[in-house]
Parts: sequence; C-alpha cells; structure tokens
Amino acid sequence: MAKRPNKKRKKEYEVAVEHGCILCKILYGVKTECEIHHLTGAGLALRNEEKFIPLCVHHHRGQGGVHHNTKDFEDKYGTQEELWEIYQQEIKERI
Repeated sequence: MAKRPNKKRKKEYEVAVEHGCILCKILYGVKTECEIHHLTGAGLALRNEEKFIPLCVHHHRGQGGVHHNTKDFEDKYGTQEELWEIYQQEIKERI
C-alpha cells in the first residue's frame, strides 16, 4: 500500500494536474484533465513514487493507454522515462 503523499509531493501533484496530460499537450496543443501515472518498469508492476507524469484517461488507462499495452504505448509515444524528462523540462520553474 502506498504511503500518503507529503507536502512536497502534494504540491508536485497539483502542478501536474494544472499542467494537464503531457501527450495531449505535445500532440494536440491542448490542456486536458489528467490522472497521475507513476512510471513503472521491467514488467514487474513496480511503481516509482518519485517519477510520475500527468496523463488523461485515454492515454493512462484507455484503449491506447499505457496501462492497456505498455509496449504499444511506448512504441507510439516514446518511453515513460522520455515523457517524464519532457515533463520535467516543462515544469522546472514551477516546483
């Protein structure tokens, strides 16, 4: 069970929600409501509490989402790590 976010993490989540889905912003230039996606790796369903990206429902858990088929998602949009790096560049002044 994940522990409750501390004050710093809550602020980071707020910034992510204000930013909107990273892919909708890149692909369509629009801000959409988002969910927090914690990066996962090695097919082990291990969740990285430190690294997360904002994704809309479609890109997070929809038919084309990272949780539907991670390999297809990463082939189409880039790795989760690459998206995290892009997101970090976009928000670096806000945290």
